This record gives sequence, structure tokens and C-alpha cells, in this order.
Amino acid sequence: MTETITCTVQDRLCRLTLNRPDRLNALNVSMFEEIAHHLDRLDYAAIGCLVLSGAGRSFCAGHDLDDLAAGTEAGRAERIENGLVERLATLPFPVIASVRGHCYTGGLELVLAADIIIAAETARFADTHAKFDLVPIWGLTQRLPRRVGMAKAKEMMFSARIYSGTEAAAMGLANFAVPEAELDAQTDALCADILATSARSNREIKKLLIDTDGLNLAAGNAWELHHSPGHGPGFAALIRARRAERRG
Repeated sequence: MTETITCTVQDRLCRLTLNRPDRLNALNVSMFEEIAHHLDRLDYAAIGCLVLSGAGRSFCAGHDLDDLAAGTEAGRAERIENGLVERLATLPFPVIASVRGHCYTGGLELVLAADIIIAAETARFADTHAKFDLVPIWGLTQRLPRRVGMAKAKEMMFSARIYSGTEAAAMGLANFAVPEAELDAQTDALCADILATSARSNREIKKLLIDTDGLNLAAGNAWELHHSPGHGPGFAALIRARRAERRG
């Protein structure tokens, strides 16, 4: 039986891939359970970065509407899916979403759990909840305004319009957009830059960002001052190496 989610780890880089290309990676509860299963098995201490992507020509066309219409998602869906998106958003290492093709509704909610979103210029982003008389339950009304601002989030949610990857980058939904042929290489390059930095620093920075989300500036500054662990055990060795390079 084909896995609808694949997960590999190599050289501290975890690749989590939606693997249902025949359905444009449309999501169902089983896929969320598979993601949770993979996350349960990961050695977080051995990972410096995670890439979330979709197999085939699309990231994710959204929630599988056939499953919704059949009622197979009732009951356990709300317990599993919302919690899984929150779990992805609060992983202790940087999470990068690499998006090509469709990124609609449930797929959009999934990528909003990422710290950084890289889009192909030809990607297509949309929230279509209102088009199907649905209301978000995976955090879209909270995360989308925080990413793009309230006015743009309302435009996206109320109109169900489709936006290109280039437009997504312009509004701040995606960090940047690249030609589709360069998407994988650009994603790998960003991951390499992240993995070349301190995993401890990235973990602690992400924790501070999560812990202070919603605080005003003064409160956030005070929290950082009292909760930042500061420099780590590798700091002294790195400074010595830098000085040795300059002397050499």
C-alpha cells in the first residue's frame, strides 16, 4: 500500500511530503494520522530543519471534499486535524513549506503552520471555505491575518479568489517566489543556509517568538531579557576559529 505521507531524514534535514498526487494531495484524516505517526518517530534533537512539500504537480488542493460529503471525517476530524496543524506550527526547529501548483483552503492552512513559505511563481493560493459553505477549524482565521494583515486576509477569505505565487510573495503570504523550475533548488539552498547556523540558536529563537506572540513590545522585550539563554557552548570555539582565520 502506498504511503500518502512520506518522511525522510538525511544530514539533519527532514522532508515531509504529501504523497497523494492523483488527488492533488487532497487531505483526509488518514493523512493527518500518518503525519502525526511520522512526527512521533522523529528524533527532534537530530533535526535542524523540516521541509513540507507535495508530490507531483501540486502542493495540496485542500480538504478531500468527497470524504467530507460522505461524512467519513466527522467526529475525529476536529480532534486530530486542528491539533496536528498546531503541532507543525510549534515544532522546535524551522519549518519550510515549498509550494508549487495548488495550495487551496486546507492546504493553505497547512502551509501557514510553516515558519517560511517558498512559492513557485506559478503556484495558486486560495481560501475557498466560503465557496463551499464551510468555516475554518484549523486556525486559518488566526494565522492568515497574522501573515498578510487583516484587510488582505478578509479579501482572500470573503472572495475565494486565486492568487499566484508572485502575488502571494507581494502580500507577504510567501517569503519569496521563484520560477517553478528553480523551486527545489532554492528550497534546498535556504535549508543549507539554515543548517549551517546553530540549531540551538534557531530552536531558542523560535521558542521566544512563539512564547511572546501577542505581547506588546515592552512585555516582549522583558520576556526576551529574562528568558533568553544567551550564548551557547559553541560560542567560544567559533570566536577562536574566527580569530584564527583573521590571523592566518
